[in-house]
Amino acid sequence: MLTWLASLTWLVLREYSPGASGDDAVPAQVRLAPTTSFSGLWAGPTQVGLASVTTDTLPEGFRVTSRLDVDIPLPLVPRRLLSTIEARYDRRLRLQGYLLTASGEAGQVTLTATSLADTLLSVIIIGRGLTSADTVEITVPADVLRPDSAGLAHSLRYLMKPGATETLQVLDPLDMAVTSRQLQVGAESTFVMPDSAALDSVTRGWIAVGRDSITALSVSWMQHGMPVHAWIDRRGTILAQASPLGLTQRKAPFEIVNSGYARRRPQNVQSAPLEVAAPVTVPVRSGRLTLGPVDLRAAAPMLDSPWQVVAGGALEARTGPPLRAAARVRIPDSIPSGDRTMPTGVRLLVEARRVAGSDTANPAAATRKLAEWIAGTVSPGSPSLTGPERALARRRGDSSDRADLLVAMARALDIPARPVAGLLASGGRLRYRAWAEVWIGGWVPVDPTLGQFPADAGHFRLLTHASARPLTVAPMAGAVRPVLTTPTTTP
Repeated sequence: MLTWLASLTWLVLREYSPGASGDDAVPAQVRLAPTTSFSGLWAGPTQVGLASVTTDTLPEGFRVTSRLDVDIPLPLVPRRLLSTIEARYDRRLRLQGYLLTASGEAGQVTLTATSLADTLLSVIIIGRGLTSADTVEITVPADVLRPDSAGLAHSLRYLMKPGATETLQVLDPLDMAVTSRQLQVGAESTFVMPDSAALDSVTRGWIAVGRDSITALSVSWMQHGMPVHAWIDRRGTILAQASPLGLTQRKAPFEIVNSGYARRRPQNVQSAPLEVAAPVTVPVRSGRLTLGPVDLRAAAPMLDSPWQVVAGGALEARTGPPLRAAARVRIPDSIPSGDRTMPTGVRLLVEARRVAGSDTANPAAATRKLAEWIAGTVSPGSPSLTGPERALARRRGDSSDRADLLVAMARALDIPARPVAGLLASGGRLRYRAWAEVWIGGWVPVDPTLGQFPADAGHFRLLTHASARPLTVAPMAGAVRPVLTTPTTTP
């Protein structure tokens, strides 16, 4: 969901040029009418949240505000994730900064980002669990997509064409990571959608009245290893969106999406953290997971591996094949370059080599040492959000911090690695958890929070290149109610 909100400005500017090129292609002045669009979020037949995007004109530019309100059922009680991202732009559509506020992991966290230059952002992080504000400066590509820029498309001629392909650099405003996404524009279609609502005098419920015929394009992209399909109108508004993990989004009048969610909206916003520390128990040998009403067979190409497989619409985790204690294997060209990118911090390289010791040339043995060292050294704590070097220095963090740290240290040893997120079965409960995968002749799961290599069959991987934090999980699958069946442990 946030991917598309973050990408429209670049697409618009790329397609619409008033007789100029390069930076001069950006309109000197843009007329932008204030507007708001609302969408319901659905898990199967149940509405589990709502989202909105509001665009306002300011004296010095524009403000685009997106809000997300969604029910996340794990781990202990229904809880409510609230997030607001307010992005500010000048008259030439250049990002001036953004303010992100989200409740979730360890309570509320606030990020205030200010543009210091075209490729430099200064971000101040304030959150529960932090004794003081953290400040981090991040360098982003000059053409990075700005967060929550959908409303800016209302001011321009939106000219995406069927059959077009765009490769985009997208900034995650919470994790502050830049990823590359490729958008595929498909066929054009016409939708007849309600544009207003009225209160029914008999049922006392809101019903749709008035209809608009809206032309929209089919647009697809990959997000955290999962295909996302959406219908986008010519102004950049999402009419509908879905992924194989079950969460869908549909545009509707505010009264309808709000009343549909109000009946089940949890009141507990600051409940126990989404990610609960799991005890180290007997390793799980096999397990079966269903995502409520979702049939996962459409997601099988993305989920199947030697460690898990989609069967009968459910996800079955199992003990993988034995690993050879061989020296380094050839890395195929199919491994993305980003999964091999060496960390820039000298401290990460030195520490990785120290921990691996004499096993730096043996990926399996080195990874095992890294996982056990992180599990024993990095204690549970509030999310760092400032990268693996800070987690290494703090010696504390959440599972996403530990996963990022293992990924960075593995890459420092020239072992391809990527962070992943999903569900962990432990103590009879399911919890959202981040871990990592390293390439040793195939992607092998490793959990640096539990010190497991390979990770046991209690790990159900859903997303790749992702954290387990609410703003990452919720838009993809966080509101779908999972069910664990037939877990089996070793004697």
